[in-house]
Amino acid sequence: MFKALIQWFKVGNLLAQANEQVVEMLKEDLSLFRDSIKLLWTEGGISIEEIRERDHQINRHVRDVRKKVLTHLAFSGSSGMETALVLISIVVDIERIGDHTKDIGYLTTDYPGKFKAGEFENGLKKFESLLIERLQILIDIFESGDHIREKASQLTRTHPDINSQFRDMISSLIMKEDVSLTSSQSAILTLYMRYLRRVEGHIFNIASAEVNPFHRIGFKKKKKKAE
Repeated sequence: MFKALIQWFKVGNLLAQANEQVVEMLKEDLSLFRDSIKLLWTEGGISIEEIRERDHQINRHVRDVRKKVLTHLAFSGSSGMETALVLISIVVDIERIGDHTKDIGYLTTDYPGKFKAGEFENGLKKFESLLIERLQILIDIFESGDHIREKASQLTRTHPDINSQFRDMISSLIMKEDVSLTSSQSAILTLYMRYLRRVEGHIFNIASAEVNPFHRIGFKKKKKKAE
């Protein structure tokens, strides 16, 4: 589907612009994610006001892409309808990644004090690096158009294991008391884990648009029934 989407972008100027905006939105998500986690751990590097404004810019891109797709369909009829719906679905997930990234930034201002993760710090650092890598793969898919299905399949195949690890980490935090953390710090840590897990969920949704038909975007690839 991504290959059809990228080819579809090349049909007209409006769609070419939409493609550029999708890439720009993904790059902004990645940059914002990096800056937000830096703010959370170090309380420096960026202000929450800047995070909020950059998230607003992503939202403006979403509205603009919708307008471009609607304008294209108005002139081309139902041609490319499924591809248009996939594009709309993708930009919504990109916007949601921005929202959760903004929420990470708000953890610093809504719950002041140095962020601590106790025994979970190394695991969180690993997940942060992994999400950065996966966001970059999405950017590569839309920017270069090379090895699209292979890269998208890689993201969807590895998602269940990553999601399971997130779930196990959250369960461990809830069930086992870490005496090095206050109840407030544990609550903030739980929220942070949830935000990271949701970012991963939206990465999976975007990647699944390549390996699944439209009605199964965001769901596991349906296995063929044995004959």
